[in-house]
Amino acid sequence: MKKLSKIAAIFAFAAAFFAGCASAPKRDANAEHSLVILHTNDHHGAVVSKGGKAGLAERATFIKQEREASSDILVLDAGDINTGTAVSNMFEAKPDILAYNKMGYDAVTFGNHEFDSNLEKIRAQQKESAFPWLSANIKEGKKYLGKPYITKNFGDYKVGIFGLTTRRTLAIAAPDKSLTFTDEIETAKEMVKVLRGKEKCDIVILLGHLGDIAETDTHETSLKVAESVEGIDLIIDGHSHSFFAEPKVVNGTPIVTANESGKYMGRAEMKIKGGKIEAFSWMPVEITAEKFAPDADVAAIVKPFVDKTEDSLKDIVLKTTAPFEFGKKLTRYQEMASGDFLTDAMVWYLSTTGVNVDFALTNGGGIRAEIEAGDVTKKAIITMLPFDNYVYVVTLKGEDVKALFDFIGSIKQGAGAFAQVSGAVRYTITYDDEGNGSISNVTINGEPIDETRTYRIAVNDYNAKGGDGYEALTRSIDTYNSSMLLSDVFIEYAKTFGEAVTPKTDGRITVINGKLPQ
Repeated sequence: MKKLSKIAAIFAFAAAFFAGCASAPKRDANAEHSLVILHTNDHHGAVVSKGGKAGLAERATFIKQEREASSDILVLDAGDINTGTAVSNMFEAKPDILAYNKMGYDAVTFGNHEFDSNLEKIRAQQKESAFPWLSANIKEGKKYLGKPYITKNFGDYKVGIFGLTTRRTLAIAAPDKSLTFTDEIETAKEMVKVLRGKEKCDIVILLGHLGDIAETDTHETSLKVAESVEGIDLIIDGHSHSFFAEPKVVNGTPIVTANESGKYMGRAEMKIKGGKIEAFSWMPVEITAEKFAPDADVAAIVKPFVDKTEDSLKDIVLKTTAPFEFGKKLTRYQEMASGDFLTDAMVWYLSTTGVNVDFALTNGGGIRAEIEAGDVTKKAIITMLPFDNYVYVVTLKGEDVKALFDFIGSIKQGAGAFAQVSGAVRYTITYDDEGNGSISNVTINGEPIDETRTYRIAVNDYNAKGGDGYEALTRSIDTYNSSMLLSDVFIEYAKTFGEAVTPKTDGRITVINGKLPQ
């Protein structure tokens, strides 16, 4: 009797063990299936349509149409939901996450901008999310911060999706010290083994916030992962904000990405037979209000947040004892208090995210109006800084910094390129009778430019890409997009002043023989 009981116990244990193990789906070898994969990345708080483009409600309509047409569908996001617009920033991406819940996202990967704040915010967002946050290379102690992967069984075939987050996050954000980031390539190899082996997945997808453009020599991009890792059927990427017209194929693996801010949604389709991919197609779908009328349910979710944000434009964020003067476009001719305040704000904001820079500069032509004395509203600041320019960080060799300032010295007064700079910088421009300038006495933090070292510089995205003739900035050996607008950075900095501010300059820029507009 005891022997029979022991045998029964053994069989019970074996049954329980194998029930807990993943198994390959039972399938008809001749059955053909079509898997549709919709994806976004670098959403950055793009809650509402702008100029008829993007918008969560418009995206929801596209997704709904695809769900009506396809039974097998995945909806994924490759990270950086956070940091961007006022409506999202103000409510810590709650409207975005609630909309993602309603749209039925299957998973989102942690991007670097998810770490612009603290762990408490991350945990709160995870709790708010009806979808899992993925990353196989971020751990808190011995546990994963989110989930390393998920699997989806579509009956005849099984799909595994794992997440990866760029280790660049350690340099360009401020993740909690309790978090560790493991090597992207080695982690990918491990995940492929788990999904192909233990989980018996037929299809393996990497949902990565990696980027396709190398920002440093050690940056492990999606291209490098595809080159180094076998067994990945599709890489859905984010981070670089790239626009792809067609997939990049590396080592037989297609890599796709969908630009930024919900302007596009990637649509991939896999034809599957017997658990094997027989055909693959992909295209970017532009999300516009003209093509996709706003979904009423998602529009209703985000409306209260949008209304509160619009009301907040009336909020007073700064008090001044005198105006931030503008005159006849004086930010294009000389040092101005608005330029000093803005560039100092850029340095300050980055420091709050753990990114320290040597100095900041911005083109004076980006400043478009005066701020009057007294109570200053958000609307007044956005009027002064109306362009959607983002704060970037570039890293230049000393010789390129010298070339940068030589260019600054050559800019004619009145040109939009005229450089406004943060407090660490001092320089003199001397103009001849024809208005040609030359630069001298350049110091950064009290020292002349050291051509043997590198400098980190906060700039706007327009200048970072060479706009207004700033070609030297394109030689950056390490570029980072903070995804914060100049206007929002100015506003956040303004909020830190507990008393009325007196706009002033402090001699950062000395102009000799210059001529002001009449």
